[in-house]
Amino acid sequence: MAGGGCTLPGRSKVLMPSEGYEGVVKFVFENISTLAVNACPPVLVGVGIATSVETAAVLSRKAILRPIGSRHPNPKAAELELRLEEGLNRLGIGPQGLTGNSSVMGVHIESAARHPSTIGVAVSTGCWAHRRGTLLVHADLTFENLSHTRSAL
Repeated sequence: MAGGGCTLPGRSKVLMPSEGYEGVVKFVFENISTLAVNACPPVLVGVGIATSVETAAVLSRKAILRPIGSRHPNPKAAELELRLEEGLNRLGIGPQGLTGNSSVMGVHIESAARHPSTIGVAVSTGCWAHRRGTLLVHADLTFENLSHTRSAL
């Protein structure tokens, strides 16, 4: 799921509540604008928001497992995903960092309930060669490969 340069922009931080979601946006932009060029762009960006950085980090990794182009079911989170995606693409990092309009393939946000005194935020990225698969594991531990039916495991 990850490795090499695409993990370079991964960061986490606890924000003061006064920073609000503007602080989350600023944190995402700082990380991607300064570090994504080394992560084989265009990248898929996962953002986790929770009380602690530990939970936010897990959520940011979960976010990059969502299908590219999917949107969060919460309309406000979906709007933030779209705004971040559009803004990050305007940075002009481009494919392989050689400039252009496609700096990110998508931005996905996952969140958890949080205490009002903190905003834990984490950013994870996946590179342009991002791969995803689905296994169905049964109670008896047998499984079915749902996404790659021609593959043998």
